[in-house]
Amino acid sequence: MRKLVFTSIVACSALLAEERVELLSVNADTNGSVVHAYGNPVIIYQDKILTAQHLSYDRNTSIIEAEGNVTVFGQGKYHAISDYTKLNMDTDTRMSRPFYMIDHTSGLWMNTQQSDACESQIDLASGMVSGCNSSDPLWKIHFSSADYNTDKMWMNLYNARLYVENIPLLYLPYFGYPTDKTRRSGLLIPQFGLSRDQGFFYQQPIYIAPHNWWDAELRPQIRTQRGSGLYGDFRFVDTGSSQGSVRFGYFKEQGEYALKNNLANMKHYGYDVKYQHSAFLREWFDLKLDGESGLYVSGSWMNDVDYLNLQQIDETQNTTSSQILSRVNAYYNNEDDYLGVYLKHFQRLDLPDKNDKQIQTLPTLHYHHYLKNFLDDHLLVNADIMANNFYIPNGKRAVEGNMNIPVTLQAGFFDNTLDASYKANLSGRLISFYGNAMNPFVERGDVIVDSDDRYESGQYAQLDHTFKLSSTLVKPYGETTHVMVPEIAYTLAGSRYYEGYYDRYHNEECVPGTLSMPWCDYNTLQDPSDALSLGINNYLFENGKQTLVDRLSQSFRYDDTGNYYGELTNELEWQIVQAVSYYNVTSFNHDRNRITQERNTIRYDDKVVTAALSHYYSDELRNGVNIYSSYWSADASYQYDRHYRFFGLIAYDYREDLMKRSEIGFLYSQRCLDIGLRFVQNNRPVLTGANTGNAINDSYVFFTLILKPIGGSEFNYKITNNQ
Repeated sequence: MRKLVFTSIVACSALLAEERVELLSVNADTNGSVVHAYGNPVIIYQDKILTAQHLSYDRNTSIIEAEGNVTVFGQGKYHAISDYTKLNMDTDTRMSRPFYMIDHTSGLWMNTQQSDACESQIDLASGMVSGCNSSDPLWKIHFSSADYNTDKMWMNLYNARLYVENIPLLYLPYFGYPTDKTRRSGLLIPQFGLSRDQGFFYQQPIYIAPHNWWDAELRPQIRTQRGSGLYGDFRFVDTGSSQGSVRFGYFKEQGEYALKNNLANMKHYGYDVKYQHSAFLREWFDLKLDGESGLYVSGSWMNDVDYLNLQQIDETQNTTSSQILSRVNAYYNNEDDYLGVYLKHFQRLDLPDKNDKQIQTLPTLHYHHYLKNFLDDHLLVNADIMANNFYIPNGKRAVEGNMNIPVTLQAGFFDNTLDASYKANLSGRLISFYGNAMNPFVERGDVIVDSDDRYESGQYAQLDHTFKLSSTLVKPYGETTHVMVPEIAYTLAGSRYYEGYYDRYHNEECVPGTLSMPWCDYNTLQDPSDALSLGINNYLFENGKQTLVDRLSQSFRYDDTGNYYGELTNELEWQIVQAVSYYNVTSFNHDRNRITQERNTIRYDDKVVTAALSHYYSDELRNGVNIYSSYWSADASYQYDRHYRFFGLIAYDYREDLMKRSEIGFLYSQRCLDIGLRFVQNNRPVLTGANTGNAINDSYVFFTLILKPIGGSEFNYKITNNQ
């Protein structure tokens, strides 16, 4: 036997498909074809670095054996530790026992009795995996066997048992998850729930991602005492300038549940479409224009509101409304001009039988000429032209054109401390009708009126004059700066021209929104009047940071019947101290001698405690009827330490004496784990058999468990009270 002492040995440079293998050691000896290395030797092969207390390499068999504190580093992404490792360089197989590996990208580690690997596939004996501190993990998953693909970055566990603080919580015969963020098809984490009236809830999302430009998610669900359904999302990026999505859903009720709850429909279904494109004229039509173009689509349709309520297990997160708005907006814009096309469609969910009487705007055409400056910025001119097609599925329809051209002359006086301006505003309107009235004959008291005779073409024009004075006054007080902007404006109602439809209902009683006068729905003109507007804005700055804004305004109206006060309105935003802020807006009606609207919000936030209290109040007069509302809301959270956070909120409708929503809970958060519990009460709308909107009060208990970075789920128990 010949003993060799060296600092570097390069061996087997032609082995393993001409891949180079380097052995570096301080001490080594050879025995025939076997090289033994001591003194923390290192082997470098492929993209890995292997170290151990003792290494041996057989030139004939291309087998490397490592013993004692064996560590393998791979691509800087992971490293593995074992007591003994055997590598066959010809077949690219590896065996380690026991085996510990940590993925530096995800923070996950695994510990098993033995691993056997061939190329990118690693088979693991019984062991456990976790993303927490390996000495005392908060959570861990024990498994009887597992396999891991280093190319696909995917782990499969068999007979998985989840433990949190050594307490067994869940058993799954199979559990698979990725160790990177690459999109891939497969099953997503399911959602579970339990409801007293709907039974057990289970939703299993299925993710489909065959290409990098589109993906889809299907979410079949079952509610054992209510019914079953399917929701889905299709998302795509068709160009570098555009993207979109389509959501659809269908749910079928069990007959007993629908009958018990007096539901209007046995089936709930609908769809949502979203799309936006920031260069559709250039990319679709190859128009090389100087400006920019855009397209925005947001469309929805559903047969009732339960299409929204059933989308997910946590119904408190569903946004519901009595009316759904669908829009399509397209525009072209350059330095001088703006062209737009808008479509709006409204769908009533609370009163679906009213949809055939709903006025839709399909479409609106809009042209705007941007502000032009003349005479050294003393003369300003711009223009707006709009055309609206008002469509009613079953009723009289209208085409209306609007034009507005303001011309402003402005100047500064007394070293620009006083700004003065005069604006002449020329506007006009045209309207014509087509189609047939829904009810040709309408009862007005004891008289039967031919409603078709009430629609005729009309023209309208006006010229108003506005005179305005304003100033900006600045006064520093040490580190505080006060800015005051007072202004006064008087609008003189100038010439008016009425013809046809507008002339008739300018002189005749006409109340929009009434069944006895449907022809008035298109008459939105206001009676001409002079108006005086007074306003003063105050700003406070501390060391350059704005701390207070107060805007006070009052208007007065003058016409042939007398003088009228407009509402006195004040808006206040005040950063009292760094952690405390206050917001208020108040409107006072002089004629009724009362506050008609008030909104107050005070908020505290010192990064440990956050809290807010809000109140909204309104008392409006609509068509002679008082519409009164009073709504309170409050929320608070307390960050006890870096792990525990407690939170709660309430929303109370004082006018209806109804708790709209309340919630209280806590969240325990670690680097590798989130555990939370919260109790929620929520009032949600439903559509009953009488085709009217109603509400149901739900109570939930949510349990949240997130295993970082694998993911998690939320389980809830729901109790539904009577309507």
